[in-house]
Amino acid sequence: MRSFIDRGLSNIILCPGSRSAPLALAAVGLSEESGINVYKAIDERSAAFMALGLGAASGKASIVITTSGTAVSNLLSAAVEADRSCQPIIFLTADRPRRLKECGANQSVNQEDFLASVCRKVFIAEVNGVHLLSSTSINSMVNTIWDYAHSPAGPVHLNFPIEEPLHPSFIEQKEVWNGWNPVAFKDKCFLLDSVKENIVSDPTKGFNTLDPFKEGLIVAGPWRGAPENLLSFKNALRDFQSLTGWPVFADPLSGVSFNQPGMICFWELLISCQKSIKSQNLQILRLGPLPSSRRLELFLQNHPKNQILITEFEKRYLDPLHLAKQYSHGLSSWVKIFNDQKFTKENKFIEVSSKLLRDCQVKDKKIKIILNKKLKTKGAISEPSISRYLLDFIPLDFPVMLSASSPVRDFLSYSGSLAFSRRCFSFRGASGIDGNLSLAVGLSTEIGPLLLMCGDLAFLHDTNALLLSQPTNNPLIILLIDNQGGGIFKQLNLDKFYKGNINEIFTMPQQIDHLKIAKTYGIPFKDIFCIEDLKLAFEWAMKFCGPVIIRARTDSQADNLLRKNIIDAINKEFK
Repeated sequence: MRSFIDRGLSNIILCPGSRSAPLALAAVGLSEESGINVYKAIDERSAAFMALGLGAASGKASIVITTSGTAVSNLLSAAVEADRSCQPIIFLTADRPRRLKECGANQSVNQEDFLASVCRKVFIAEVNGVHLLSSTSINSMVNTIWDYAHSPAGPVHLNFPIEEPLHPSFIEQKEVWNGWNPVAFKDKCFLLDSVKENIVSDPTKGFNTLDPFKEGLIVAGPWRGAPENLLSFKNALRDFQSLTGWPVFADPLSGVSFNQPGMICFWELLISCQKSIKSQNLQILRLGPLPSSRRLELFLQNHPKNQILITEFEKRYLDPLHLAKQYSHGLSSWVKIFNDQKFTKENKFIEVSSKLLRDCQVKDKKIKIILNKKLKTKGAISEPSISRYLLDFIPLDFPVMLSASSPVRDFLSYSGSLAFSRRCFSFRGASGIDGNLSLAVGLSTEIGPLLLMCGDLAFLHDTNALLLSQPTNNPLIILLIDNQGGGIFKQLNLDKFYKGNINEIFTMPQQIDHLKIAKTYGIPFKDIFCIEDLKLAFEWAMKFCGPVIIRARTDSQADNLLRKNIIDAINKEFK
């Protein structure tokens, strides 16, 4: 960033995201240090056009910083205009390192190609992580980029692969600000050694190594198959579980039925305790992509020996952990082949006793008791309590869509068995807060009544969806979680900042009156202030056709402490 400032940079537009955290830290810190302007925008499309206006007025390129995934695709409109109107602009987009590309990692796409058709030049910093670049090579790259953006003027894209950890400690921040030392920083930053190379050369071989008479478990991630194949998937899962007796860790997005034998409802909290599952040679059957759980990723890395991944005709490799052998022709096909190879009709067991399943079921019940104590059915409203009790007031077959932020993660942790009595949708392939309202409108138009649970930034990012032709025969209930910005970032346990603060860099609270937005679009609106209000608000919302907004104001800092208290109680119970 300093190199860009040396060439004349004076304006940066910063968009929210986690992968772009190091860039955000640099931008805000340099704003304090050198006085450059840093503007914040939650919508990448608007940010890019603002930068285009700044460039047209000043004759100098501004930088737009975004996170990975669909955030990058939102830059295309402004990039096209910059190309045709010959205006300088630089897009600086954060990306995953090469080890996380083409393996199903969230928000990991070929974003380096998104703007190529209209940019003067696309630069890709070191594909294994920008920390591997020397200061000399960075300065040289910046000089070249600046020249391409101005001679002749036009758009330039710099794609920036960033390796974890994304959030340096206070001491590490101080070291960087007081004197850049790329060699020392590389030693602290680079974590590739803990991740195996992709071991799948032919995904149709080596998939039948699981032994049903030994301990194992089933992890069912979000459903990515065709709707017409979901029933056969459920039947195959039931058949395999009845044979093995293995516990089932299912994502609410998996399409798995609430009466699936072996279901462990609060598995995401269960594995937060390292001593919860003691098996050293655990076999794991993984179905579909990974759920949105860092705890699960750590758990799988601690049990790497025998993992099989089954996808529903998705032939792209979907294991960002590089631990599993993949079979891509669906669970129904795999179970049939597995049974044919392993068993005859005479010796196939209807049920296999599982000590692990019984142990998980006992702990699952204890976790439910802890949640009932920590998450009250009366009083102050919190995000975990909404996910825990919301479904108590909603018909069993009423579908839910979860925005890809705190809601999808809290539902995974706290919703329990009722989440499996309905279809749950979320879009975690490449989008973060992008397009959630529009997606919900599309779902509701096709399937009928729908509840959308989304955060305030996700809501504001897509308010143009309220101009779409809305469903008129059924309610589209928008449960708006207003935690004053990107509350999810307060769950990251970030160290204090050497320069800047969390609002500037991550949460980006907006001074918006949601009631006035609702009135502008003619949408019924209701505030709720306690858990008891949830039921009454839902009954009120069901009286309308079309979109209805229920706003719940929450305290993201208090909610984060509540989540920590729950984990502490579970660890104490199972120590």
